Amino acid sequence: MNARDYFDWVRDASRDAESIRRQLETLESRAKALGGGGFEPRTRSTPDPKRMEGRIVAYMQREEELKARQEADYAIIGRACRLLYGEDEDGRGGVALACGPLHADVLWWRYLADSQWKEVALTLDKSVTTCRAAHDAALDWLEGHAELDVDG
Repeated sequence: MNARDYFDWVRDASRDAESIRRQLETLESRAKALGGGGFEPRTRSTPDPKRMEGRIVAYMQREEELKARQEADYAIIGRACRLLYGEDEDGRGGVALACGPLHADVLWWRYLADSQWKEVALTLDKSVTTCRAAHDAALDWLEGHAELDVDG
């Protein structure tokens, strides 16, 4: 896999992790409502406990599925951060050491934060042209120096 495809894959994982975070928040609030904290039936009748239990179990199963997917996304993101900043993610390795911290930061903002070029440039206080050049140089370096596989 080439570096651009690898970081597109990382961007997808980052987007998915954010989507899952929002879904988990929604599930949590719905599960709390079903558990009695604020649940008010729409009719005067008492809710069917078996039906309520089934819905709670369904929410719990969905939560488990989402958390497993989120963990996989976080593993992908973690690997990308180590490529950018080194094994300890402290800037003393990876792209940050080989090309400079700007290069690593451009890739981080572009792919892991899923930012548009203008936003990357504003965040890093550089021109879009400078950011694109750092981006391309970092990807070129990664092509020759890093294992960019999707299996770990």
